[in-house]
Amino acid sequence: MDTGRGNRGAADGMRVKTVQINWHDGQPIFSVDFDHNYEGAEGGWRFATGGGDNNVRIWRLRSAREREDEGAAVEFVAGLNRHTAPVNVVRFSPSDSRLASAGDDGAVIVWRQAETGRTATLDDPEAAATETWRPAAVLRGSLADISDLAWSPDGAFLASASVDNTVRIWHVRDARCVQVLADHTHYVQGVAWDPLGRFLATQSSDRSLRIYRWAATHALRPGEGPATLAATHVTMARDPPHRQRLFHDDNLASFFRRPAVSPDGRLLAAAAGLLRDAPGARNACLLWARDRLTAAPVMALPGLRRPVVAVRWAPCEFAAPASSDCAGWATDARRMMLAVASQSAVAIYDTTCPARAVAMFDGLHYAALTDLAWTRDGSHLIVVSIDGFASLASLDQPTESLPLPRRGEPASCASPVRPTPTLSAAAPVSAGRKRMAPTLVGSL
Repeated sequence: MDTGRGNRGAADGMRVKTVQINWHDGQPIFSVDFDHNYEGAEGGWRFATGGGDNNVRIWRLRSAREREDEGAAVEFVAGLNRHTAPVNVVRFSPSDSRLASAGDDGAVIVWRQAETGRTATLDDPEAAATETWRPAAVLRGSLADISDLAWSPDGAFLASASVDNTVRIWHVRDARCVQVLADHTHYVQGVAWDPLGRFLATQSSDRSLRIYRWAATHALRPGEGPATLAATHVTMARDPPHRQRLFHDDNLASFFRRPAVSPDGRLLAAAAGLLRDAPGARNACLLWARDRLTAAPVMALPGLRRPVVAVRWAPCEFAAPASSDCAGWATDARRMMLAVASQSAVAIYDTTCPARAVAMFDGLHYAALTDLAWTRDGSHLIVVSIDGFASLASLDQPTESLPLPRRGEPASCASPVRPTPTLSAAAPVSAGRKRMAPTLVGSL
């Protein structure tokens, strides 16, 4: 049931295959996210998907041992069907296992797991389920489509990005909107929250990335605005007096521009980057350093054939290799992994190996990619697409995953990014090659 088109990443120890099951009745899959607080008796990893069939579905990725015994990689566990239009985004809370979902009906639904259901079957997944989930809150602002969500690290607030050009900040327990950010001039297509709770970033088809300082307590007074605009990134200086646009315009054929912040809070990665003076493929993922959020991006990862629609960091750090041939991105001994999804391919980067992507795969889907998510230990990456299928990548990490430092350690999170070489784009990829080989570029 889960057999699918197989492919292998450019790096040894990476296996990729498209899991061909009835995810959302053949409709597009717009979002995916893992529950990093899941502790199931049988092991494995719980995740959610949102699709064009107006439903949210909960799944469990079985452990390697279970897959060897039973073969199937994924099992269905619950169906959540309160939305009345396509579901564009699903996100689990970082503080517990609550799930937030939103889509074209303009509502944000926060779900909690309730009593256990009956045994599920993939032949008729809605007939029975091993878990039961119920709405804990429904957040309604405007009726405009919602394209992305982000939780605050303590799970107290939610940010929703909408096509009415706004970002709404919600106090989840009180089910009320505490602030509306209306600085963008076109659809807001992505939002990310700093894991330390100090800032949030938004991306829009108005070709901008906006960064807001966040200072809020759980007891907000009426009229208090906890988010204040700190920086707007639209262009950067190249050859004075000329300036270069940083992002694609609204002609980009994608619903999403999903940014992400590294698990230690030091790097912000943005989607839909554009390098006008780069030879060959000019699409890129742009990165900002925490201590330079108001300055130009410090790095770019170019060479992708099609625009970047989503980026996700593995939610953990890894021990650094015993020996390394090259300097890493940051002045720290730990490794972090970044997955960059363009409309057609995924490239994976390691912060201890800045020369090029360490793994990449494409050709697995017939339509544009929409979202991606990592397991808690960084051992698996799942990618979803408009074609209604999901691909699962299994990675053999060379070093063990490590627990993150206690939140709010400024000495760890404010460490500077290592200086990098002058901007240099990846060599163009020949038309005959199916697998991309983008190289890392240096300081912008």
